Amino acid sequence: MKVNSTCPVIKALQVLAAISCLLTGCSKKESVVYLPEKVMEVCINDIPFRTEKYLRIPYTLKLWEYKKEGLKIQKIVVLNFTTGEELISIDSTSPDPPRIFSEPLPVVPFFTFDHILHYYLSLQLPIPLTKTPPAEVIHRFEFRDTILNKPVIYTGAKFSPRLAELPVSILSPVKGKNWLMLNQSTNQYHFNVLFFMYGKVYSSERFAFDNVQFNDELTTWLEGDSTVNESYFNYRDTLYAVAAGKIVLIQDGLPENSGNAHNVTFQTAEELAGNYLILKLGNNLFAYYCHCAPYSFLVNLGDSVPEGTPLALLGNSGNSDAPHLHFELADGPEIWNSNGMPFVFKSYVKTANMGFPPEFITPTQYTNCMMEWASVVQF
Repeated sequence: MKVNSTCPVIKALQVLAAISCLLTGCSKKESVVYLPEKVMEVCINDIPFRTEKYLRIPYTLKLWEYKKEGLKIQKIVVLNFTTGEELISIDSTSPDPPRIFSEPLPVVPFFTFDHILHYYLSLQLPIPLTKTPPAEVIHRFEFRDTILNKPVIYTGAKFSPRLAELPVSILSPVKGKNWLMLNQSTNQYHFNVLFFMYGKVYSSERFAFDNVQFNDELTTWLEGDSTVNESYFNYRDTLYAVAAGKIVLIQDGLPENSGNAHNVTFQTAEELAGNYLILKLGNNLFAYYCHCAPYSFLVNLGDSVPEGTPLALLGNSGNSDAPHLHFELADGPEIWNSNGMPFVFKSYVKTANMGFPPEFITPTQYTNCMMEWASVVQF
């Protein structure tokens, strides 16, 4: 597909490039070159979700194998297609750059990945709640042509965010205070994990979080020996049903790691999740509770449970660095061959921003919202 040369955004970019050359005295040889769109498309377009600060628009881009043409990416700029406003700019100095999947894919025990013929990267586009979300989004990819030694820009991958849809709203799977939910509302490792198997692209961990619980001073999440599970404040906390549903899977009897020793070995991919439970919710959604303590399940396979039912105890089994709950929603019961689904919490109270030192705030209640990555909350 060719870029529409009459698009106001593209024409504005071309004018800006020409002005830049006049101001900087760049030669014709060094002029930025705008080229027709290659294979650039949004292949996963998730429902946006609201946090305390942003409407986060999550999606995955599929690109052509530009490295084979001697191109080195310098910057990704996301633009409002209608107004030309720059929404976010990402380069090597950005604090949360996306992971780019390309051949050869990493070798991971227990998994056999497909060979892929494109590059893939996932983004969360943060739109401040004070701004009107863009009806259409387009991308500008700025490269350095290492063969011809000149800058090259490609534009495309225009898409419409799913602004009319809302993510599911659920209860918290834990109760209490001083909780920090790790890795949600970021481009970090849960969100950017993709599995290329059976001719499909799966994003099972996409909106997962891990959680730790701090002391009242927010200075530590354990007291005592870090290799002893009982030293961690969250160890063996009760886990609750986030919504009414049916227990469709329980894996139990696997050993726990010793605190942060990471001393358990695995024989299968399923053991990476440790002892875990899957709760089937309405609308064909599945809630995953991973790394539970062995023999701590409070329900049985096949049970139908109401919202808020105690299900199990938080543990340290499976691929876990310390006691925590790995929680996610997905569109299927296969832990790896499913797609993560966004969600928000019905209610929570934010009490601080984690930092060194932490910033305590006036407790503020949020409804139908997901916390930002540094928010300390209570349920």
